[in-house]
Amino acid sequence: MPFFAVIVQPFILIALGFALSRSRMFPRSLWEGVEKLVFYVLFPPLLFNSVANAQLTVSQTGIFLACGVGSMTIGMALAWLVSKIAPMGPMTDASLRQCGYRFNSYIGFAIVFALFGAKGLALFALLMGVWVPISNAAAVADLAAASRSKGEGARGILRLIVKNPLIIGTAAGLFFNVTGLHMPELVTSVFKSLGSASLALALMSIGSGLQLGKFRQEAVPLSLATIERLVCVPAAALAIGLFFGLSPVELGALMSFAALPTANSCYILAVRMGGNGPAVANLTTLQTVCALFTIPFWMGLLQSL
Repeated sequence: MPFFAVIVQPFILIALGFALSRSRMFPRSLWEGVEKLVFYVLFPPLLFNSVANAQLTVSQTGIFLACGVGSMTIGMALAWLVSKIAPMGPMTDASLRQCGYRFNSYIGFAIVFALFGAKGLALFALLMGVWVPISNAAAVADLAAASRSKGEGARGILRLIVKNPLIIGTAAGLFFNVTGLHMPELVTSVFKSLGSASLALALMSIGSGLQLGKFRQEAVPLSLATIERLVCVPAAALAIGLFFGLSPVELGALMSFAALPTANSCYILAVRMGGNGPAVANLTTLQTVCALFTIPFWMGLLQSL
């Protein structure tokens, strides 16, 4: 497919999910089941196969992961800066800050697999496995501090990490990769079939969760947060990746990670911890829509380097 078509295809599926979720034939309860199916059953096998069979070297993988964590840490710092420039109250600020360094993995998987193949997908999954615990811990701690709640912290964070099927699939794949173990061919084939069904359903479920709210009262902080997440963070990642001489596939995986809009799960965490859920829902929708334009820009820039 032409380059632009590859980039836009995930967003067409997101739009399809949004449109279908507005019809009586596909109610919200159906999409909640789809989200669980993707998260617990379909996506982990895709990650396992990709990481288990990837040709990865320890030295280069270490540099790549350091570049990824460094880039997202800059995003964390910039998110704090945005909340100081346009403050909206402690709980709202903490709710929105997490959107500056968390990411929608499903969009990223679709793009990195289409453009950079199985190795790019494996690198993306490894970076996700490292950054998800860090970002979850930071978001929970930030919201707990804003609400002056000390008890939410460590146990909740560990529970999220241990039970996260995407991290489990990545960790298991890495174990098989390092030890040289191999799954039986039948199991690998079944995993491949499950994984092939995951991306389209995942992207449509993202669309079903988008919420069109009122942006006027929050226009400035939401706009700044979107610029920070979709412009500043990928710019920092590109500079870091070029400085450390990442290979084209590594740089592509890094940019596919850094250029993503925030995760739908930010809304769930904000609501669960007493934050501003509607503001997070508005920001998630705004970033997802704007990413339709920013991601093709960053991927096109990579192609020209």
